[in-house]
Amino acid sequence: MKTAGLLLACVLFCLPLAAVSAGPPSDGTPGIVDLTPTERAAWTPKNVLVGVSGMFGGWNYWYADRVIHVETVPPDADLGLYYLRQNFQKRFVQAQAPATVKLPPRADTTPKDAVKFHATANGYLAQDLSFGSREVPDRVTITLHALPNSLVFVGQTSFAGRTSITLRTTEQPEARLTKSARMNGFTIALSKTAMKLDGKVSGSGTRLKSIDATQVGEDAVVRVETDAPDVEVRSKQTFDPVSSNYVSVFDLVRPGTVAPSDAEIRAAVESIPYAPNAECDARFAAVLRARLGDSMIADAFRPSGEIADLYRREAMLRLGRFKQGTVRTEAGETLHTGSPLELALAMQSAGTVDGYLSLLGALARTESSPVESLRTLVAPQMSAAEFAPVFEAAEAARSGCHR
Repeated sequence: MKTAGLLLACVLFCLPLAAVSAGPPSDGTPGIVDLTPTERAAWTPKNVLVGVSGMFGGWNYWYADRVIHVETVPPDADLGLYYLRQNFQKRFVQAQAPATVKLPPRADTTPKDAVKFHATANGYLAQDLSFGSREVPDRVTITLHALPNSLVFVGQTSFAGRTSITLRTTEQPEARLTKSARMNGFTIALSKTAMKLDGKVSGSGTRLKSIDATQVGEDAVVRVETDAPDVEVRSKQTFDPVSSNYVSVFDLVRPGTVAPSDAEIRAAVESIPYAPNAECDARFAAVLRARLGDSMIADAFRPSGEIADLYRREAMLRLGRFKQGTVRTEAGETLHTGSPLELALAMQSAGTVDGYLSLLGALARTESSPVESLRTLVAPQMSAAEFAPVFEAAEAARSGCHR
């Protein structure tokens, strides 16, 4: 009887303690995130053992308020804090790292309670970390890992009545194209891709009103606004072995537009009013090479899948027809355009082929926007605003030669 009386006394002693600890705590110090559930844990016979443990030195472990510190690498990540009981969400709070989080006393938890931390930051993979509610350490550090892919270039070009949007990534992208419900246009979402662009994305052209890019969590998102809701989008992807980039091209065309045939491209290039003039061609080319640099011009002539690739190749073939199927480089090398291998070599060094840049200039002047067309042909990586003075300087050199 005496033993039973002591046990009953312990139970009575524990009951008020459990009731007090289960009450929701106040908000506390400003800046502290309260993750205490609004519903108290159900009482079980195990609370008796908790009470006994509290009487023999375990008071602070079971009944003291708990405050933990959550930090992330990199800092300032967004946090989603979850308190779960038997896999049901009892509380959810959003915060920003570093955060100080208040948890309920262990006496007011069950062995099945859990605390989950969800951390996100632009340019990084989301990371989850979970603990049993009673085992959460005083300091939690969540290390985020960089996204596996990077978007390193977004460009826009216009030529031959169509606009092309070019994306370059370091790994093969997983792209999702979605029509926009709020405006004429669409979005391109690249999954698990970080934006690593040198500057702000902008531009306009045929069928294109505006373009911009932003990071949304783990995705790089490119938003494209078109001039009409019925614009067709045709995409293709290639690999550039020189830069080790994956190149994705999205062409904007009118519904039902058919790609020009080789014969149509040849006829268009043949109709260009151009005749070789060593002095004038050299002046025009010298300005472009001085303003753009040989590296930028060489990058422009690497195949990307755009329609401009076909016109560049046909322009080299026409240049060869002026001299029995040969072209000559600045280094004095003669290449036969009738040979696929030598034609490929001529395209690789096209910036130094006599007369080639001047012929591209003549081709651009047949388009509705010569400035945009020449930028597409020789400097697609450069913005329209940056290229405008380059075009003016090259045209001034050509005009001065012909006077």
